[in-house]
Amino acid sequence: MARVASNILVDTDALVATIKEDDSNHKKAIAIDKKFKNSTYYITPFTIPETATVLSNKMSQKTAKEFLSKARIENFVEVPLTPDLVREADQIFVSQNKKGTSWIDCLNVAVVRSKKLDGIFSFDKFYQKLGLKTY
Repeated sequence: MARVASNILVDTDALVATIKEDDSNHKKAIAIDKKFKNSTYYITPFTIPETATVLSNKMSQKTAKEFLSKARIENFVEVPLTPDLVREADQIFVSQNKKGTSWIDCLNVAVVRSKKLDGIFSFDKFYQKLGLKTY
């Protein structure tokens, strides 16, 4: 598989899938991660804490702590939360009608659009519905 260089936002579900071997998307996540090894991975200020929380709930606190310590030294580019991004995320959120809409997912859309990233590494169909390329 050829390695591709892109600018990609990474969502929590993708990080969880790369770690949790019994996750339904684990094999896909590993393959995608390998394919994009030369890429720049972006995250929001919420990605690492949210991933640690999910891992603590679905796996163990030990796994969550290991992830947290490794993730803090990874070469993720953290996009700072700005008033403009918050306003854009709020606008996207308010435009949604589906029960259970995630504000964090709306923030991810705002980040990809505002930073003109190539897409998002996620298995969540929400992003495709809003026109983002998913990996």
